[in-house]
Amino acid sequence: MSLTASFLALMVFTFPFGPALQNFGMLLAFIIALVFLVKRKIIPPMPPQGAMRWAAFSILCMLTFNVLSTLINPENHDQESLHYFLGYLPIVVLPWIAGSLPPLETAQRHKIENIFAIIVLIWGVFSLTQVYWPWRWIGSMPVFGGTPRAQGFYSHPLTLAYAALLLWPYAILRLLHSPRAWQGWLLSLGTLLMLIYSMSRTAQALAALFVVGNIFWLFSGRRRWQALAVCLALGLGLAVTENPVSIRFTHLIQGESTDHFSNYPDDRLAFWHAHLLMIQERPLIGHGVHLDFDYRHPFYAKLGMADFKKQYPAHNQFLQIATEGGLIALGLFVAWLGFSFQALREKGLSPFLGSSLKQILCIFILGGLTQNAFFDSAVRTGLVIAWVCAALAWPRPSVPARI
Repeated sequence: MSLTASFLALMVFTFPFGPALQNFGMLLAFIIALVFLVKRKIIPPMPPQGAMRWAAFSILCMLTFNVLSTLINPENHDQESLHYFLGYLPIVVLPWIAGSLPPLETAQRHKIENIFAIIVLIWGVFSLTQVYWPWRWIGSMPVFGGTPRAQGFYSHPLTLAYAALLLWPYAILRLLHSPRAWQGWLLSLGTLLMLIYSMSRTAQALAALFVVGNIFWLFSGRRRWQALAVCLALGLGLAVTENPVSIRFTHLIQGESTDHFSNYPDDRLAFWHAHLLMIQERPLIGHGVHLDFDYRHPFYAKLGMADFKKQYPAHNQFLQIATEGGLIALGLFVAWLGFSFQALREKGLSPFLGSSLKQILCIFILGGLTQNAFFDSAVRTGLVIAWVCAALAWPRPSVPARI
């Protein structure tokens, strides 16, 4: 396997596992790339002028500003703001380095995709077993028992749901573009199992929305209606049988829930209300990072919810960013998203990869309306891999001494 293929494979093949292995994969990828660049005496150039450079600048400024917000808030006693900065830095550094590596050969790319498709199917099957024979992966070993809800090798079912959600656009586009290729079927089936058995209604609804949207976008005439008929049949099958999807949506419609502890129609509204109070207190510069239970508690108490069992973070990545870094950090984050979209449109990516990456970014934005997706290390690694794939595929000027 070539150096560039190894660089990508280390991140892709560790993605199904928890942050420890993901971070190890990214660190090892960084080291082998750095050794290559040092040996060849290559200095990675700045991102090209335009949207790519502004996207990198925006997210780097946001991370820096959040650290400063932490340091200047006397009520925030967090001592790990540097760890925060370093933890988010791969989303800038790894795509930047990828742009200076040798091009990824087509045969190597296909080999990585083939292996990953098999891994995703196995990942989905493992998730299925966690529902019928409950077990979790804790530390370095499985622990049997617990809640019958899939979380894969992650620490929480929602982490699995949103990691699978990032895979979904690529998987479904691969299937719809090449329905005779086995890779698309394996990717779609494995990801679908994770989405169903992680039991996140938001993730399931978004997944269904993107399937229907892609059918309307890719097909026309008879083929479109045939594909929609298949989707309708599958949807009806899920609706009329007892399964995690129908059970969760039935409870939602009937207002039945075992984990609803507030007077709000949904507990997320309580999270949002408390964080809006926090934003109102420090609207421009925010409260800083790593806001723990003790920091959030007074704001829930202001709502008369001092005994509320779920005094959680915002469960909305935009509100959470505004809480931590104020409207300034939120503006920088939105700028990063906007420039990223523009960069994906400007550069000469293949139509398939360009569409996949834009849809991944779009589903990340929509999913982040009900979850702190950007703050989840495992989910964020999926974004790092997406931007690395873009950086490896973007046309770039030749670099001296590149092999």
